[in-house]
Amino acid sequence: MVVAAGLALSIVQANKTIGTSTFAHLGAAAAAASFLGEALMLSGISFILGTILSSLRRGGGEVQEETEVPVQTLKVPSTVWAFVGLMAVGLMSAMATAALFLVTTGSGDYSSWGAWLPQAGLFSLGVLLSGIVLALYSIGDVLGFQFSRIRDIITIGR
Repeated sequence: MVVAAGLALSIVQANKTIGTSTFAHLGAAAAAASFLGEALMLSGISFILGTILSSLRRGGGEVQEETEVPVQTLKVPSTVWAFVGLMAVGLMSAMATAALFLVTTGSGDYSSWGAWLPQAGLFSLGVLLSGIVLALYSIGDVLGFQFSRIRDIITIGR
């Protein structure tokens, strides 16, 4: 919904005269909505990946319990902690960037802020995407451990 609001603000901005304060204010508000909306979507993906990681870990232990073998679980990889940190930093920086964009709408000095705020927004999205990459890498680690453990249970019986 926030991304759609950014699109609506951009459409309204397109009907204003370039160079006017209204044009600049709408541009700042549209950018704030766009960055925040994209950050919220990427954070949602991060939460889903975190849930998948948790389910894989818990499910592997439950399978081992059912087969009555000693339960072995993978120690939480450091990439998981890095993923959580990157997701938090990325979302907070996106929220701060969106807030700064909105501050510029009332300052009347968007041009000086406009030089670096879009890059700050892209940085926050990049941090969120880096966290998602680490989450996917961690899922691969957990799946590799689970497959290895199942192979051991089948071949060795423990």
